[in-house]
Amino acid sequence: MGRRLPPRWRRALRAAHVTVSVGLLGSDAAVLVLTSAGWFGSAPISVYPAALLIGQWLLLPLAVLALATGVALGLLTPWGLLRHWWVVLSLAITGGGTLLAAVVLVPGLDAAASAVSARQPVADATGLVRDAGAACCVLIATVVLSFVKPFGPVRRSPAARGYDGPAA
Repeated sequence: MGRRLPPRWRRALRAAHVTVSVGLLGSDAAVLVLTSAGWFGSAPISVYPAALLIGQWLLLPLAVLALATGVALGLLTPWGLLRHWWVVLSLAITGGGTLLAAVVLVPGLDAAASAVSARQPVADATGLVRDAGAACCVLIATVVLSFVKPFGPVRRSPAARGYDGPAA
């Protein structure tokens, strides 16, 4: 069955996960506001380096922490990591979002900050707004999943549950 946390520690871990996740959504919203301002032409020399700082120093670390605390909650609480569809989907979304932030969004912000520092136009300002906006939508979807808890438990095959056939 796995190790379970005592209720006090479970509440503390849940509070940490919610706090980190709210911070992640807030930092992503800040990046969305800054990239939108840059897209509309508001002082790109200030906007894109600020968005990069938020992406590197807040968004990425918070995404990794949200993923880590979510996995810990799955492993150390009765919800389990792969027992309920909403947990499986939240894990997949958070893992995918963390990966995309690391390989798409933050490198794009870095390229934009470098371009404006060299007094060149930003190559894909629209893409940065789209990526940050999509990340906000995905994070909101994980919040909804956590409250609604749709789809019920993951159904396992009889073999996966240890079923050996009818008794002889």
